Amino acid sequence: MQNPDTTSPGLSHSQTGVTPLPYWVGPVSHVWLPRLVAIDSSWNPRFWSQKLFEGELSNPASRVRGLFSDNELIGYGIAHVVANEAHIVSFGIASKNRGKGAGEYLLRDILSSLSAEGVSVVTLEVRLSNTIAQALYTKIGFDIVSVRKRYYSSNNEDALTMRLKVSDLGA
Repeated sequence: MQNPDTTSPGLSHSQTGVTPLPYWVGPVSHVWLPRLVAIDSSWNPRFWSQKLFEGELSNPASRVRGLFSDNELIGYGIAHVVANEAHIVSFGIASKNRGKGAGEYLLRDILSSLSAEGVSVVTLEVRLSNTIAQALYTKIGFDIVSVRKRYYSSNNEDALTMRLKVSDLGA
């Protein structure tokens, strides 16, 4: 399903001779609600309902960004912004697209967008067992600031709280 809100602008590859990037990031509309649930349920044991995602799309504090490839939604990130701080509340990449740089591409875009909005600090929680995500966040420049005991109700797993000063954003 192609999202009418996210058609790539500009000339085609055949017109320019330039190889396009494999991904592009844009806003997510209500058209993509079922796909958001599908991506989230592929990794999250207590995945969000369509109603929860719909609430995020309507929440003025939420910034919902989608990662697209060939006009298919393959990832998303949701951040809540209050004043000059943001908290990433959910971030997911479709299973078949993991390990190919998609997560880093999306995260860097989200951070750039938040920086342009005046955000100076971004926080998030990540499962203690999710070493792949921790490695990505560390690569980008996030630091561990605390451990939240039994944070995840699905299995009482601990979470690491990580923080990034946007001015420290790694290249």
